[in-house]
Amino acid sequence: MNNSQKRKIAMVLSSFNSKFDEGFDFFDSIQTVLVSGKKEYKASIIAKSQTELEYIFLVKKKFENLADALEDLIEDIIKYDSAVVSYIERGSATDVIIDDRNVKISKRKLNDEVTDTRMLRNKEYIINPSNAAPLLKALGYMTEDGKIRNDMIRKYNQTERFIELTQDMFEDIGGKGVNVVDCACGKSYLSFVLNYYLWEVRHVKAKFTGLDISEKVIEESKKTAEKLGYKNMEFIQADLREYESDFKPDTVISLHACDVATDMALGYAIRNGAKRIICVPCCHKELLDKYKKDDLNCIIKHGIFRARLNDILTDGIRVAKLEACGYEVSCIEYCSPLDTPKNLMIRAVKKSDGNREAQKQYDELLRTLKVLPSVEIYSMLGNSEY
Repeated sequence: MNNSQKRKIAMVLSSFNSKFDEGFDFFDSIQTVLVSGKKEYKASIIAKSQTELEYIFLVKKKFENLADALEDLIEDIIKYDSAVVSYIERGSATDVIIDDRNVKISKRKLNDEVTDTRMLRNKEYIINPSNAAPLLKALGYMTEDGKIRNDMIRKYNQTERFIELTQDMFEDIGGKGVNVVDCACGKSYLSFVLNYYLWEVRHVKAKFTGLDISEKVIEESKKTAEKLGYKNMEFIQADLREYESDFKPDTVISLHACDVATDMALGYAIRNGAKRIICVPCCHKELLDKYKKDDLNCIIKHGIFRARLNDILTDGIRVAKLEACGYEVSCIEYCSPLDTPKNLMIRAVKKSDGNREAQKQYDELLRTLKVLPSVEIYSMLGNSEY
């Protein structure tokens, strides 16, 4: 290759440095194809961290920064007739096409795989099976040959529904990025899907932390993140009653955290002033034998009525607490009651430090029912006045 191209190549490839520094969690690798006559040779730059990089071509060389690794790459490029250098990140690639006369840049999307979607609803999916195939395979939704499993179609549609119902809550993020904490995360299905949506559909910087008291599910989530190359996700075995993060979570999510674990999640969000809360409560047992309302005895003496009213009161108290703390709350049906009777989604967006009128109504509600709910207890942990 003409040696005069070296300066132009260096100038173009230097843009990779800022991309790497600002979006390392996005970074996958830099792959290069070097062409001499009819023969092709491959080189790659991979990174364990921002200060631990390897340039692999004929031999393996280690570097402490990308700029030095690119210098070596450029020295190799000018020895060949042409080259294509691809900066690969989650969901997309930037290709630099080099020959004696030109240095051109183009971008492309990745993961365009053909999948069998005949069993899915006739609609345009946000978590598109073709583009999200690696994610769906890792979560067990999709077979290796690209078909959504019959026994996972319902769950896949629920996952899609989750994104449909929450995507508007992330419209104001812009370039600021977001910290998401998944409380009682289990196998973290929704965190992985929301991570994919924010990073690869919306191109929003996001950091995810999954919390669960079970060591087993935390280890499984770690393995899934490693398999997918999701470096922006961490999973911590922790008790929500004790855990305090060293950062302020922008968003707290919790899906089907059993009984008072939902209140632990809400309490964590309230204590930390989370801007967004997305919660799908599960079983409701805490207040079943505790709430009292003498003028309703003729109704709640029947167990089935008492249990159903308990579900409404439990989630109603949670919503009232959130409103008292300055959240604007909406309650919507998450999925069909045929899939699960626990299909309420609570969405809350922080609007102020508190609402005095809502606080009065909340306090009166607790006095009327003669209860001290867990959402109140866990939202006050660490408060010396409690």
